Amino acid sequence: MKITKLFFIRILLIAFAVSLSACQAPPKDKAPGWTSASGEVRPGPKTGKAVLALLGKARQASTKGSLSTAESYLERALRIEPQNPTLWLYMAKLRLYAAKPKEAINLAKKAMALSSRGGKASRSSQRSLQADCWRVIAHAHQKMGDSLKAQKAQAKANSLSY
Repeated sequence: MKITKLFFIRILLIAFAVSLSACQAPPKDKAPGWTSASGEVRPGPKTGKAVLALLGKARQASTKGSLSTAESYLERALRIEPQNPTLWLYMAKLRLYAAKPKEAINLAKKAMALSSRGGKASRSSQRSLQADCWRVIAHAHQKMGDSLKAQKAQAKANSLSY
């Protein structure tokens, strides 16, 4: 059981590092949104340089296993751009990795609420971000031992994914 939890945490950390690795530069796709051509959720084209720099530092810290340092960088980024749903999603992922599943659920829900006010973001970008939020919620419920809610959340994520 302990080995499975460690494996799961490592997989989540790798997924978080991969998703943050895309944050070092604005999206290259022409349509505004929160996803890359490969489907990775990342900040939209209006994300400022300071926030992108903080996200790069957060990614480096999380890769090294320093979740508290990564969290402080994300908090600084959120103070700069509090309406950026991707930042809230990244914070939700960090809280999930830090074994704070209830907080992760609340932050993922906030990210979903902000993404629905997406402005110029494409519908597919919004759906992709929301699907990622539902995956975080599913993992959080699984960590709390509620497999029924985890399955429902995963089903919602699957329905939003292409």
